Amino acid sequence: MEIQEKVPWKNDLNWQKWLKNGDQYLSAATPKGEKSRFGPDLRYNLLSMSLEGYIMAIMDFYDVMPENHTYTDLISGLETVARLDGRLKSRILQYENIQSICSIEKYHRTSPTEEDLEDLKGAVGIIGSMAHETCGIPS
Repeated sequence: MEIQEKVPWKNDLNWQKWLKNGDQYLSAATPKGEKSRFGPDLRYNLLSMSLEGYIMAIMDFYDVMPENHTYTDLISGLETVARLDGRLKSRILQYENIQSICSIEKYHRTSPTEEDLEDLKGAVGIIGSMAHETCGIPS
């Protein structure tokens, strides 16, 4: 896929909304200096929405969209516009199956551990830094 350069005068700045969403969901999932009032399932969902926001910001910045919004599709889409370390990719994708809620036939949910959430938070933070750098917005 050929990636076009971003047109500087383009008016639709959805990438800014996606980036803001990524920041807000990450902040909600991981409050500073206090214990989260949310349980592990909700924090996993907030981290997942943060990951989606950051990846969508990067992709929208380059005017491309993923096939879908699963972890696999988001990561595959991201790799069309950005180089992604294989370890980071594996680190994120290992958490995709905590919730498989898009298919009626294969519906599956488990609760993530605190260690899972901490690791996912770190990986999402790296993607968030990539998004801020790509979009030229300081974190």
